[in-house]
Amino acid sequence: MSRGFGGSDFAQVQGDLANTLTIEQVLEQEREQAKHARDRRAQGSYGVCEDCARPIGDERLRALPDATRCVACQAAWESSPR
Repeated sequence: MSRGFGGSDFAQVQGDLANTLTIEQVLEQEREQAKHARDRRAQGSYGVCEDCARPIGDERLRALPDATRCVACQAAWESSPR
């Protein structure tokens, strides 16, 4: 008796679940970042890098209104172990 694609189906389900969990994680991080940016706006520090205190470029803020770091500090933050 053939088992058909049972193993493949299971692998697909596991892969889909992993993708769903990853997407949920990314969305949660984006929600947290948006709240953080709103809090900084309320404190009057919107548009100022939270790490180096220099202005965040207008182009970056147009592309990513929730940015709280300049490009250089964001790159350093992303490459640092957390």
